[in-house]
Amino acid sequence: MQFPKAVFIYIFLSGVLPLSAANGPEFPIGSVIQNFALPQTDASGRKTAVVHGKRATVVSPNQLKIEDLKVELFNAEGSIETTITATRSDFWRKENRLTTDSGIIVKRPTLLISSNGIDWNVAESNGTLYNRVRVVLSSSAP
Repeated sequence: MQFPKAVFIYIFLSGVLPLSAANGPEFPIGSVIQNFALPQTDASGRKTAVVHGKRATVVSPNQLKIEDLKVELFNAEGSIETTITATRSDFWRKENRLTTDSGIIVKRPTLLISSNGIDWNVAESNGTLYNRVRVVLSSSAP
C-alpha cells in the first residue's frame, strides 16, 4: 500500500519531529511512503532544513526504515550549509532518534565527516558517530 507525499509530511508533523515524538497517526506495518521532501522552519518561518528520502517503510508503530536519506541544513542567509546523507537509516518515533550502521556522510564547505554508524537525538541535535569515523578538513571552500 502506498501513501501520497502529504501523508508522510503529516507523519512528521504529527509525531516524528521533536514536537511530540510519541504521538501521531498509526500506519499499518509495511506501509510505504515514497519520494518525500519535508521542509523545516524556525519560529520566524525561516527555512532551516529540508529532509528528503526515496522511501520510508513502517516497520513497527515506533520504527521507520528510510532509504536514501538526504538532509539539507540552511544558514541564516538561506543557503545550504550542510548536507547529511545515508543510504539506509532508522527513525525511532518514541525516542526521537535517527540511527544507522550502514554509513553516513556529513558535508560542509570545509569539512567532510564519514562514519559507519550514528545515533542521533533529533530533539537535542546531538549524537554519536561511531565505527570508522573519518574527518577531513580543508582550509578553503571549493
